[in-house]
Amino acid sequence: MTVNEGEPFRLYRKALQYAESDPEVFLGTARRAAESILLDIALQQAVGSKPTLESLLTVLTAKGLVPPKVVLAVRTIQNYGNYGSHAQDSSGEEISAEDVQPCLNALTQLAVWYGRTTASLAEDEAQHELAGLQHKSGTTRVADSTLIVVKAVLLGCGFEQLLSRRNHRIVHVQMPWSDNLVSDVARRLLDLAVYNERRLLRMMETDEEIRSQVVPVGRVGYSMGGRNFYLLAARAGRWGRTTAEEFLANPAGAQIAVPKHSDMFDNILSAFSTDEAGLYERGVRILDVPHHLGLELFHLNGDVLAVGGQNLRMHARQNDAYFELLNSEMLPAAAQAKLRSAASNVLLANRSWLDELKMRPEQLHQELMRCFHDLDADEDRFEELVRDLVAHAVFPQESTPLSREELVRHVLFESYRLGRP
Repeated sequence: MTVNEGEPFRLYRKALQYAESDPEVFLGTARRAAESILLDIALQQAVGSKPTLESLLTVLTAKGLVPPKVVLAVRTIQNYGNYGSHAQDSSGEEISAEDVQPCLNALTQLAVWYGRTTASLAEDEAQHELAGLQHKSGTTRVADSTLIVVKAVLLGCGFEQLLSRRNHRIVHVQMPWSDNLVSDVARRLLDLAVYNERRLLRMMETDEEIRSQVVPVGRVGYSMGGRNFYLLAARAGRWGRTTAEEFLANPAGAQIAVPKHSDMFDNILSAFSTDEAGLYERGVRILDVPHHLGLELFHLNGDVLAVGGQNLRMHARQNDAYFELLNSEMLPAAAQAKLRSAASNVLLANRSWLDELKMRPEQLHQELMRCFHDLDADEDRFEELVRDLVAHAVFPQESTPLSREELVRHVLFESYRLGRP
């Protein structure tokens, strides 16, 4: 965590708002966003530098922390920022949206790189913090999450009450959604976690330590009821007039933006009933992007297709400029069945931890799920869960309190049939 946290993407999104309406303001804000990104990298890496774009870029480049392509993008932003500062003074000419397009492309390239870099740094920081925690008797470490689907289970299953009856205190550890959750449970850096069932089973097939130390306690639900897959498109882009049937018959030329090392990418393969090589043969290109770039992906490339989480999906549904070119319900029955299976999440536990509590997996699962599904008959508890999720889950930065609550209620109903549609 740094004092600069959140500022780079705030400035990036602010710059995007002006790219067409006021290109001159855009250039100045783009330069500030680039400077903020480099400053945050310097803070996270404990690199000393003057807080100016030139000084930050020089120091970070010298230490090998900024790759050459990103240096070129920053220089492009820097040069356009200088141009924006002096253009009107020297010539009096207006700067158009077309004039600043190269700067817009460079800024989005920088933001994509920053998203990947900070996600990696966050994962490293979480692993370092977890490794530094000493395991104490009578303490249960649970992998915490800001994802609505996971956080709902952690808040609604009554973990703390159940474990307090066994003289255990819960320690919540904020962890990114990745395969590391399974590895950490195997090494007993964590005792409990919720993760994608298919990816867990795949890891158990190939890793002896995971197979011997991790116990799948039981399913806790299906993300969005198994209907969590979609391909988002811009109406003004290449695919704006294409039907789902036409796209499936000929997807050649499609560029799909998706976090590649995720179950979202697995869903693409299931939707097309192929592997990565098969996608390539059909002319589909995968763009590996971080989770949180959101709709700004379309500012870089209006023809791109985006796959993301439910936050992106709901944000797009509030904007007529976007539509779901493809989703689970448009696919053949066999593909829908694959996607539903791939959407299941499972509670996993360390075997030694279960032995200490003298609990069978099925017993633990039964108690937790009974408490969770009782929420539907207890309006006060359900409304408290909604408030907690609105306060603690992650949402698009520009979302309103009302839209956040609507998203929470939507996800709870679609994933767990809690509340009303």
